[in-house]
Amino acid sequence: MNIHNVLFATSEISPLKPISQITDMTMQLPPAIKTLRRHIYVVVPAYHNLLKALGNDIKLCTEFKINGLEAPVSLYEGKLPGSSVKLLLADIPGFFDHTNGTTETSETDDNTEIASNEHFARFCQVVAAIAQGDAELTWEPQLVHCNGWQTGLVPALLTHQDHQVATLFTLHNPGEQECVALEQMRTWELPPSLTEEPSIIMDGQICFTKAALRYADNVSTTSPTYAKEITTASYGCGLEDLLRQRQDHLFGILNGINYQKWNPAKDKRLPRSYNSHTLDDKVLSKLALQRAFNLPPREKCCLIGIIGDLSTTEGTDLLLETIPELLKQDMQIILLGKGDIEYVSPLRDICLNHSEQIAAHIREDNKLSHLIIGGADIYLAPSRLDPCASRSRLALRYGTVPAVNNGGALADSIIDTNSNTLTNNTASGFLLDLTDASTLLTTLNRAISFYQDHPKEWKKVAINGMQQDFSWRRTARQYIDLYKKTIEIRGNGNFQV
Repeated sequence: MNIHNVLFATSEISPLKPISQITDMTMQLPPAIKTLRRHIYVVVPAYHNLLKALGNDIKLCTEFKINGLEAPVSLYEGKLPGSSVKLLLADIPGFFDHTNGTTETSETDDNTEIASNEHFARFCQVVAAIAQGDAELTWEPQLVHCNGWQTGLVPALLTHQDHQVATLFTLHNPGEQECVALEQMRTWELPPSLTEEPSIIMDGQICFTKAALRYADNVSTTSPTYAKEITTASYGCGLEDLLRQRQDHLFGILNGINYQKWNPAKDKRLPRSYNSHTLDDKVLSKLALQRAFNLPPREKCCLIGIIGDLSTTEGTDLLLETIPELLKQDMQIILLGKGDIEYVSPLRDICLNHSEQIAAHIREDNKLSHLIIGGADIYLAPSRLDPCASRSRLALRYGTVPAVNNGGALADSIIDTNSNTLTNNTASGFLLDLTDASTLLTTLNRAISFYQDHPKEWKKVAINGMQQDFSWRRTARQYIDLYKKTIEIRGNGNFQV
């Protein structure tokens, strides 16, 4: 089956938004799909700041009406920043005029929550109108790929139309469940059937995410293991029943890694670049990292690097319990990140009392992130929840061996080091079943001992990780396969434009 046109609907785009899962996917997946000779178009709201930033690089391509609004929608065309992918900007009169790429409206708006939800409801109408051909473009999509709750009404709107286009919804965060009151929604002149479906109503409100899960032909999320986890009460955030009902249409695909930005062979933030053939040069990054954090430069000492929020979700509470025992060994710990004061204060005390073994910078710093990923021996991620596992897979690319919780995308990315995986040369890290501080300590002791006692085997494990392929091109191939499956559900396999 040939895929002719895909419409990628998103509310987040760089550089307006900080890098999030959705922003990263918006900026990376469509260009990767285009390199595989598929036509893909990205549509976003015409945020005021985005129109200003793109300036003369966009042009008006069409205007059309949507139900409930008197003035027509203006659709501008440009290029997705940093790529040749076509970008469509939906300028909806009276909406997004004072927004900056977030759900925030003007400071003078007395009803920000309702306004922001209506903003995205109108955006969903525009996306559905484009999909149905109402914009009278020279092409029509076979499939709409929706991302995040902000696009959640699109599958429902298209289901209630005669011209049915295939829909795929990517669930990035089950905890994001924006809702709007039924009474408010009825004033927006959307299809009445939307307000009559019990499975998408919670406490008299329509849930955008539930609407997407209920009506999308297929649903994807950020890893195969996470796709299973979110069908349980522990991870589903109240959506688990609906996700179990749709589990035959629920798929997990790992997000890719930007290997152009993160490549130890070309990374100018490292004192010397290296690859799997020159891995011994990695020690220069280690020594530079120790100096950057005012730790004694020690080439043979096992150095653990940690990047991320200081929070319960990231396992900081268990880490703090574990550190006193860890520091009895010949090792060092470096930590970079911000977080809750309940974790920052005790961490600072530990750093003061053990200044030759542990150091932390309580901030975000992209340059130091590269140095930690490139200079540490072990990258530690004791996260209770990590749907994407981006940093751990970056560590693999840099020959920094991950020690991570056996869940979510981590379980789909890291192969535990044991006698079997060492024999078949597939070992790439250390997995732990995170239940308490003792399980974390046991796994770290295992990793540190292996580093100290088996340097040749350690190097093989590091090289195994460097040779893994987590590129966006790999992700794009998997999404193209899923697009085909999704289109087949609608019977649009022979759709021609």
